[in-house]
Amino acid sequence: MRRFLLFLCFILSKIIYAQNSSSQAVKLSGGLNAYAGLYQASGIDARNQTTPFGLSGSVNVALPGGVSLPFSMVLGNQGASFRQPFNQFGVSPTYKWATVHAGYRNVQFSPFTLAGHTFLGGGFEINPGKLRLGAVYGRFNKAISTDLANPDQALPSFKRTGYAVKLGYGTASNYVDLNLLNAADDQNSITPNESIAPARNTVIGLTSRFTLVKKVSFELDAAGSAYTRDTRAQLIPLEQGSLLKAFTVFMPAQLSTQLTTALQTAVGYQNKVFGLKLQYKRIDPNFQTMGAYYFQSDIVSYTVAPSFNLMNSKLRIMGSLGIQKDNLAQNKNAQTGRTVGSAVVSFNPSTAFGLDLQFSNYGISQQAGLRPIIDTLRLAQNNLSLMGNLRYNLQNESVSHLFTLTVTHQQLSDLNQNTAEFTQNQNQNVNLSYFFTQLESGFGVNATASYTQTFLPQNQTVRFYGPTVGINHTLLDKKLNVSASGSYLFNQQLGQNGQVINGSANASYQLGKRQSLSLQLGYLNSNTGQPDQKFNELRGSLGYGISF
Repeated sequence: MRRFLLFLCFILSKIIYAQNSSSQAVKLSGGLNAYAGLYQASGIDARNQTTPFGLSGSVNVALPGGVSLPFSMVLGNQGASFRQPFNQFGVSPTYKWATVHAGYRNVQFSPFTLAGHTFLGGGFEINPGKLRLGAVYGRFNKAISTDLANPDQALPSFKRTGYAVKLGYGTASNYVDLNLLNAADDQNSITPNESIAPARNTVIGLTSRFTLVKKVSFELDAAGSAYTRDTRAQLIPLEQGSLLKAFTVFMPAQLSTQLTTALQTAVGYQNKVFGLKLQYKRIDPNFQTMGAYYFQSDIVSYTVAPSFNLMNSKLRIMGSLGIQKDNLAQNKNAQTGRTVGSAVVSFNPSTAFGLDLQFSNYGISQQAGLRPIIDTLRLAQNNLSLMGNLRYNLQNESVSHLFTLTVTHQQLSDLNQNTAEFTQNQNQNVNLSYFFTQLESGFGVNATASYTQTFLPQNQTVRFYGPTVGINHTLLDKKLNVSASGSYLFNQQLGQNGQVINGSANASYQLGKRQSLSLQLGYLNSNTGQPDQKFNELRGSLGYGISF
């Protein structure tokens, strides 16, 4: 299998390279930037060099077949670094219906089999007509031995190799795929280590997407995973009719082998005005696949998601409501349930006016499982989030006046009276903004009034409020861009009053088609009333850049 895949990848890559290289050439692009600046601070430890300076550059080499090689470099009195792409290099050239994978790649065949895990190896995907065929082979984990002299190193792991195959029929939107993943650890790849055991995994999955009738769609992802947690365990015989027998073609059954399943499916209906999607997901406890990095297992969830498109698409309403719980095997001390609801309303009756509203509510609670729950430890919380955005735009051929109002509210409510005083909090924010722009000259002015307050546990309150103003303009035939902004925020926290002043100015000048000069200045004065938050900072920099 391994030799066949590598040989096929080599042949296909040669064909694709030959087809592409005749019409494409190597392209070189990048840029070089030099800068020098100043930095002064009082009241805090310096967070930069007094006179920072440096040189940075980047080069990108684009090869035929869509291969990109980026290089970057930074030199200066703040440190130096060099980055190049060859630590993990991979290519996936494509020609018509054929794609070849080589090097470090991450490929997705289905959510429950090969689902984006990075491997070092090769593979291909071909879709001639309605045939859907893919296969990859490679190393999924490299061997890492324990080093007692270096305790900060990565955790030990075995060398893990495997392959995945996809065989299907259909188009990009209507298809049925049968997927297989088979991977195993090499127990001889590292010195014996009692902290980990070599594992083996075979996953067989089915993925499908279909439009049943013109307005009804169907989605299905299902898989069974046979996972052996210790390949050194004793072999076991299987009874007639055991589902695990289907996996013994690829791996033996052992004492540490467990068969688990995962399923998610959805049915949707959509017309010009109304849409509805029903979703169901169930993942067994301990479900794992070596083709993915992480899986949330031991859950079952139900979701309904309606949508409305009204008033000739001027009013759009979308929502969803779902419930989820764990402890499917009824072997946990407590069962955790979650309720998730959300809604989005967008109203745009004209180009001048628009209103967006968003709502989400996330609730979590626990019920007794094998043991009763102690009231002081019971988890019962509700997380509420609201957002509203109102905009009004007056515009003609020469100027634009835009007014926006944004209001947000977030609240965590603890329904357990024993823990509420330590966890409950809420936050409100209001921003009222105005933007003026002269469309031809590029001159603009903006102003914002903001108010933020946060209520923390144990009756602690923090407030910030104040104005922010800014101005920008383009001059000298749009070669020179200048801008400036400033804010003055009052604050109240822990019974103390204070303020934060922030100002900045920027200018950039285009010397030619590929060269530019830039100047940046920034000032921060913080005096919030807290001893560790009283300081001043001044920053400035002058830069030159060239691109090619």
